[in-house]
Amino acid sequence: MRTINNLKLIKSNKKIFSNKAYKSLSKILIVIYGLLMLVYMFRESLYRLNNQCITLFAGTAPNLIPSFLFTLIGIFYIVPFLKGIDSINKPMFIWIINAFNMIVFLLIEYLHVIFNLGSWDNNDMIASLIGIIVSTVIYFKLRKDFIKKHDN
Repeated sequence: MRTINNLKLIKSNKKIFSNKAYKSLSKILIVIYGLLMLVYMFRESLYRLNNQCITLFAGTAPNLIPSFLFTLIGIFYIVPFLKGIDSINKPMFIWIINAFNMIVFLLIEYLHVIFNLGSWDNNDMIASLIGIIVSTVIYFKLRKDFIKKHDN
């Protein structure tokens, strides 16, 4: 069985994964994941507050937060690990990850309908799009800052 320690990573990949910016991003992702878990655990209590905004957030958080996280995890962790750190600078990868995320969330909604687990929920799809858009904006902002920093 192969472990991460046995995989041959390029030296630049080792540096980037131990970089301060990556560690900060990891902390942000953990906080957001914690928020998702709290919202999911206390969902019923949030519904009982009878506040339209809170109810909407509680209902869409299971799509909003994962779509946000999957995009960032894909572009900043999975793609560099598989394709090397230079691939982060290629916007093509973020568009591929975004398309894959939307397909997955569309499939999940479709499976809800097929297996009578619920009905089609446009709010969930909108929340997924919002999460993907926000993470894409973060990606391009970080990319722009990185390019500006290395051009000077």
